[in-house]
Amino acid sequence: MSRSRAAIVDGRLRKGGLGGRVRALNANASIARFFLHFLAPWWKKRLVMGPALLDSLARLLVDGGELFVQTDVEERGALYAEQIGAHPAFEPAGDAPGSPHLAENPYGARSPREHHAIADGLPVSRLRYRRRPRAAGGAPLDPGRDAG
Repeated sequence: MSRSRAAIVDGRLRKGGLGGRVRALNANASIARFFLHFLAPWWKKRLVMGPALLDSLARLLVDGGELFVQTDVEERGALYAEQIGAHPAFEPAGDAPGSPHLAENPYGARSPREHHAIADGLPVSRLRYRRRPRAAGGAPLDPGRDAG
């Protein structure tokens, strides 16, 4: 009986305590930057990005910490921008004020998939967000209410 690659990876993550994605990481506000590169190996079957993952990343990031996402699947890039942009803990930190989009990878290192996408002439959607400061009680500030 053959198992799909996704099922094997899911099993390994569960075995390693990461079945709930990043819930196993417990130190709140302890990570400066998350990189999510080319979340497309199983993009036709399931979506990795979602509210549960974003909540976990927001919990783990330090105030001002960064979330960098890139993909060569244009529709996914638009969906990720929509999902992350709707989350109250994140604010866009791209090349232009108010935009999450970056023209280039600013971190100097490229993943193998990024090299392949560039070599194949595929457009790469790069998004960067910053963790909004937490309010005194630990909740993210509401940008419309608490700004200023």
